[in-house]
Amino acid sequence: MKKKKHNYLFIVTLVFFGIFLAIYFSYRSGYYEVKAHNKMVLTEEAMKRFEEDVSSGKDISINNYIESDYKDYSNRVTEAGVKIGKITEDFVVEGIGAVFKVLGKLFLGNKRNSILLLTKSLS
Repeated sequence: MKKKKHNYLFIVTLVFFGIFLAIYFSYRSGYYEVKAHNKMVLTEEAMKRFEEDVSSGKDISINNYIESDYKDYSNRVTEAGVKIGKITEDFVVEGIGAVFKVLGKLFLGNKRNSILLLTKSLS
């Protein structure tokens, strides 16, 4: 029986091309412009409410007119990702620091010794 070969590079390229097409057509269809327009309309409505509240003498709080777009996406997976990222960062920073210390001792240590020997021989 002949085993079927998979071309993983072709599959990954095809997936990325599909993602590109989806983003491209959403941009060309005006999806982002509609979202920006809706946000502007909400802002204009909030300004009208603010003006009405000022003219009627109501107590004014900025929180009544500004809508927060903040969404909390944190969960156990993202927290684990952040922890793994910090561990990786610490490992890389310490590793690179150690490599530069060794290189500094190799190159600068020899120069310092040769400079010391040169100054001792001159005196």
